[in-house]
Amino acid sequence: MTTAVTNAIMPRRSRTSILFATGVRIALFTIVGAGVGMGLGLFTGIVVQVIRSLIHRGAIDMSVAYRLFAFPLAAACGAGAIVVFSVIETRTARRLLAQR
Repeated sequence: MTTAVTNAIMPRRSRTSILFATGVRIALFTIVGAGVGMGLGLFTGIVVQVIRSLIHRGAIDMSVAYRLFAFPLAAACGAGAIVVFSVIETRTARRLLAQR
């Protein structure tokens, strides 16, 4: 509910505060996106290596799980996250700056 009293009490955010918070949110969401991609890629790589070792009766080479699954998926998820969250946060920042 917006009234004259709440407008007087609620301070306006400065332009610097809005832009700094936008940059921090983009960075944090990108790191989280890359971390989720790394986790999913590593899990997928481990499952594939276990299935492969059961079929071929060989030893499990976990470096393949990192090299071929985890790192590429983490890079793809991080790149996708920076694009998506840059668009979302830029729109939000532009809306907040226009309200000032």
